[in-house]
Amino acid sequence: MTPEGRLYIDGEFREAAGGGRFEVLNPAEESLVGTAADGQPEDVAAAVGAARRAADETSWPTDHAFREHVLRQLQEALREERAAAASIQIAEAGTPVSNIAAHIDVMIEDMSFFNDLIGRFPWERGFGPHQGVGPLSNRRVRYEPYGVVGAITPWNAPFMTDLWKIQHALATGNTIVLKTAPDTPLTGAFIARIAHERTEMPPGVLNVLSSRDKAIAGEALTGDQRVDMYHFTGSPAVGQRIYERGAVGIRKVCLELGGKSANIILDDADLAVAMPMTVGMCMSNSGQGCALATRLVVHASRYDEVLDALTAAVGALPWGDPTDPATFVGPIINAAQLARMEGLVDRARDAGARVLAGGRRGDSPRGFWYEPTVVADVDENAELAQTEVFGPVLTVVRYDGDDDEAVRVANNSRYGLSSYIQTRDPDRALRLAHRMKAGTVNVGPSFYLSPDTPFGGYGISGVGREHGEDGFREYLQAKTIATPA
Repeated sequence: MTPEGRLYIDGEFREAAGGGRFEVLNPAEESLVGTAADGQPEDVAAAVGAARRAADETSWPTDHAFREHVLRQLQEALREERAAAASIQIAEAGTPVSNIAAHIDVMIEDMSFFNDLIGRFPWERGFGPHQGVGPLSNRRVRYEPYGVVGAITPWNAPFMTDLWKIQHALATGNTIVLKTAPDTPLTGAFIARIAHERTEMPPGVLNVLSSRDKAIAGEALTGDQRVDMYHFTGSPAVGQRIYERGAVGIRKVCLELGGKSANIILDDADLAVAMPMTVGMCMSNSGQGCALATRLVVHASRYDEVLDALTAAVGALPWGDPTDPATFVGPIINAAQLARMEGLVDRARDAGARVLAGGRRGDSPRGFWYEPTVVADVDENAELAQTEVFGPVLTVVRYDGDDDEAVRVANNSRYGLSSYIQTRDPDRALRLAHRMKAGTVNVGPSFYLSPDTPFGGYGISGVGREHGEDGFREYLQAKTIATPA
């Protein structure tokens, strides 16, 4: 399938205002994957207008059965086209093919939860007579969509994050304007093409935009008062800007803003179990994941043992060509991100931290490569321990005290998206889990991500939740109706 690069607005594909396009590069070799329309403020205005009309003038918000029917059509079509979706993401994001099933296949199957939820959700429920202030009254609570959702997604997992935003918004009866990341616009356009060609989705319900400049389309979208709700996944700095823009008009804002997730290795941890999970949950997707366990907090009694195991395991990780099934770590998304990561590691080394594995760029003359890296002896307050790297870099911090000290060090972060605990004692793990300041806690060889449980963060990792009924309700507002009893 030839990648679609046009904007999708009001049920049709079109070029951007002014006809501008920009190149989409393969980060593994800097070759051209395709081009995408360079959306302008006029295009944003047209997309929001289409979404507004569909929200206000069609039955999409109220016809639950039809929405479920259309989204099941989309799910089945994506199943049939999963190979095309995978090839596009591998090409534009550099996602290793060994990781791609988690990004594509699992996400498509997870759509079933939300499609089923449309039919069983209590869209309206009644309460019996009550007399408090005023006359005896019956009450009903009705759940209604906000209207138009403006969604902005990142480049690290484009199919996953694009589909999450689309699925949540549309299943709840909203319409959506999706703004894709400049590095990975083709995945969102692909989903729009499948929806256009293979479903009965009405025009204006789904609109997908791309733009070379993050600010051009993003500022126009967040400044449009016809949008009722925003959902953004990305950096805290941009999230704060969207929060500020959403405050004008008091519009709903949900944010997922990354993390520096701690993985505690307690003194009784079974390293034969803990080390594979530790390496996998830091280096997966080339370390470019918001909830990955990138900050290892290790008890002093196991410190040297852990470092030896990490050095061997990370040094042996297969990295390189993302199309090779044996590859686990692929390229970094672009030159700017590569330079940023290199600077973080170099400054940590200069400050006295030890680089035990990796710590340098790859030798390939083309593409954006950085070796899987372990940096030890990092102070808990150092830049590398407090900053989200977004690359294959594992930061190791030692602690000398008891479980209280482990929790204190793990919670010593402005972020709070995810956390991990390694111990042989399940009761001990749960005691610590209750004290972690994070939206998800993973004990031993477990992982939080599932369609029926909420995902989101504490602190600067964001506000609001995705997934589960909690995530479903984020896109709905409750209306209480009272009638005489």
